Amino acid sequence: MRKDNVFGVTGAVVFAAMMAGALPAIAQQQSPMLDDLVSAGTLPPVAERLPANPLVVEGASAGQYGGTWRMGLNGGGDNGLIVKTVAYEGLVRYDHQWAGAIPNLAESWEVNADATEYSFKLREGVKWSDGTPFTTEDIAFTVEMYQDPDYAAGSWIDNKNNPVTLTVADDYNFTFSFGKPNGMFMETLASTDGVHITSLQKKYCSQFHPTYNENADADAQAAGFDGWALYLQDRCAWGWETIRFANPELPSIYAWGIETPLNANAQRVTWKRNPYYWKTDSAGNQLPYIDALDMRVSQGGVEELTLAALNGEIDFQERHIATNTNKPLFFDGQEAGGYHLGEVIPSASNTLVLQLNLNHLDPVKRELYNNKDFRIGISHAIDRQEIIDVVFTGQGEPFQVAPRPESQFYDEELAKQYTEFDPDLAAQHFEAAGLTERNGDGIYLMSDGKPATITVDMITALRPEWVDMLEIMQLQLAAAGIDLEINSIDRTLFYEKRPAGEFDAQVWAGDGGIEALQEPRYYFPFSDESVWAYRWAQWFNGTRPEIAEEPVAWAKQQMELYNQVRASGDPEQRAELFRQVLAITKEEFPVIGVSLSPNSYSIIRNNLKNVPESMFNAWLFPTPAPMDPVTWYFE
Repeated sequence: MRKDNVFGVTGAVVFAAMMAGALPAIAQQQSPMLDDLVSAGTLPPVAERLPANPLVVEGASAGQYGGTWRMGLNGGGDNGLIVKTVAYEGLVRYDHQWAGAIPNLAESWEVNADATEYSFKLREGVKWSDGTPFTTEDIAFTVEMYQDPDYAAGSWIDNKNNPVTLTVADDYNFTFSFGKPNGMFMETLASTDGVHITSLQKKYCSQFHPTYNENADADAQAAGFDGWALYLQDRCAWGWETIRFANPELPSIYAWGIETPLNANAQRVTWKRNPYYWKTDSAGNQLPYIDALDMRVSQGGVEELTLAALNGEIDFQERHIATNTNKPLFFDGQEAGGYHLGEVIPSASNTLVLQLNLNHLDPVKRELYNNKDFRIGISHAIDRQEIIDVVFTGQGEPFQVAPRPESQFYDEELAKQYTEFDPDLAAQHFEAAGLTERNGDGIYLMSDGKPATITVDMITALRPEWVDMLEIMQLQLAAAGIDLEINSIDRTLFYEKRPAGEFDAQVWAGDGGIEALQEPRYYFPFSDESVWAYRWAQWFNGTRPEIAEEPVAWAKQQMELYNQVRASGDPEQRAELFRQVLAITKEEFPVIGVSLSPNSYSIIRNNLKNVPESMFNAWLFPTPAPMDPVTWYFE
């Protein structure tokens, strides 16, 4: 099935799909845990807490209230799991099939002919978790904060390459106007990037800003901060930053609100239902069905979470624990643990992406790594089938970094080129790259006489299978004359090395297998995650001018094509332009892949209902949040 989101508009089109119809003429229901609060007058009746037009969400079956959803965080900085379960509430959202944007906080929208203006109508009567109305006042405040020069947030709201202007019509209607066409804006809003615009409540957060509180700086210093900006960051944060989930006082529009916060020393992060949540089922029952969330924080890594899942102490999860090594354990433990395995279709194009640093500060290594023959030689020196058999128990197939077969951009030639294990052919390409002499250990010598050593940075705790893969590749490449050194470092240093430019290579998973159009980091120098050409990506995005470098001609051509993709409101034109980007990727072969990621799995507690048995998984499609966990319930 086609999963790349390249739909768009030509002309002014009104999007009002899936608008909720009139609710049944019955009393709207709530969780019994709220009854006493309503009876005591502490909480308004549910009819007064819901918007005029609640978003109606239907599960496979009508649910029942109660229960606590148990899952696990991998350390105190695991904000990703929270985004993928709780914090995915933007103006719009993706449907279950990942086919397009559907209404959420915005109940309808219009787009002009050249995709420079997007007008939205908010769902009237939505309230924050403290009962304060959610209106365009909050949208305007958020734009103001993101565009404040004292605090660079780094999102589409403060993107200097295509600045956005907000025009507010009234409490519920507003328009975003862009300096240049932004044909992919609805995809941006439906992804995890879309939660930024709905993340700040003006009533609460404005107290920390000097525009609204002349004592903001003094208040910050009294609280132990150097200035108001740091205090505002600590209390409100932006988007999905970890500290955003460390403040229980921060109002949100999520189905559950923080009770026990996330921090570096947390053992558990707990959440309780938001009594003002603005969605119902088709019978008018306020969602969510589940009362609370309990996220145990593992400081001992994946092993602790794996044991908890095997013991039946996790109700649903795929993040962290769904490794290939664990799959046989989880399969065999289903009956004893009271759970079963669901199917998870990954978006990743590859199990491991080897990114040589084409912007290396060492001129000898830069010249070598930029030589396509050198990269092809490495690719032919890798016995991918051996890696697949040993690490993935035969699951997967040799594959380069390319759109997956499920994508409309799948190109078999791009996906399969240079994947044949052929040491003789590898040697021919190494010779063409100027490697002709070897030392006593059989390692090729570079033009400066030094051994051809590639130090590969990796984060061991992130993907344990990467260690096994790289150790096999180390032996395979040594036999071919290339010395591969594995450098396991922590995540902070991993990212800090990128701007410095002195690293040889880094590895990561192959994002952009299904969502290729939105996540082309490996197809051309697109973002900070394009580690293979980090400095070219800065030039493309107009960031970090002190290190930005003008790209080579082929990369500049890709950038020009992608800017045309962004500007087009025609989905067919966007697709054709992007295929031209991929054609250059195929010709230049910038990064090296190993194998196609096999389907993964999730742990689903047997009495947890309405959970889809199959779902996609990506960061931009933050599984399981788009699958409406607010309708899940315990039987």
